[in-house]
Amino acid sequence: MTIFYDFNIMPEEEILETLEEFGFKGACIFYDSKNYLENNLKEEFEEINESTKLDLYHGIVIDESNPQLLRKEVQRHYKKVDLIMANGGDESLNRTICETPQIDIINHPYLNKRNSGINQVIAKLLKTNNITVNINLKDILEHRGFYRAKTINKINQLLLLQRKFDFRCTISSGSTSFFDVKSPKSMILLSQLMDMDMDYAKKCITEHPEEIIENITIHEESIVHGVRIIKD
Repeated sequence: MTIFYDFNIMPEEEILETLEEFGFKGACIFYDSKNYLENNLKEEFEEINESTKLDLYHGIVIDESNPQLLRKEVQRHYKKVDLIMANGGDESLNRTICETPQIDIINHPYLNKRNSGINQVIAKLLKTNNITVNINLKDILEHRGFYRAKTINKINQLLLLQRKFDFRCTISSGSTSFFDVKSPKSMILLSQLMDMDMDYAKKCITEHPEEIIENITIHEESIVHGVRIIKD
């Protein structure tokens, strides 16, 4: 039995119900980093987690264009959430994100840029620091015509580097309502809009999220990044 994950959704009951109906095993809810601690959103997550059969994880998404402030947000939340995701920006910001091993995922680094947002230096950092690139299907589906074609072209540039440097990618729905939720089959078929083979697309919603989940345990067992407590 294949296990599917959608690793970028909003905390809405109807989204979770639809994911269950489509046969997903798990998902990750991401909260805005600026609201998470102040509004005690972990309690909200725990209530949601009790109401679903899905294996739920929670994280924060950092939307910060200043590299110094981004690092502060990472330190403020590290080990307080399961996962840390940062929205991509200009090349300097993307490099800072990928130089920060406490960050798990860089989200749509190609958005609002002329290119993929990933160069060869950043691609090597992704691999070295075990950081995943999230491709958000909503970035494609929300637009049509020239803008959609341009977005797909930038993702294809990213995928060329992925094949060369072998960093990890995930595909997510970016669901903010149940209308956005896609079945696993639909997500794999939609990947064919990009230069991605179906086997790799399947890994992006199965094996790759499972590898990210394994990293959660590594974070929990680390005293500082890279130093783990070994239990007998």
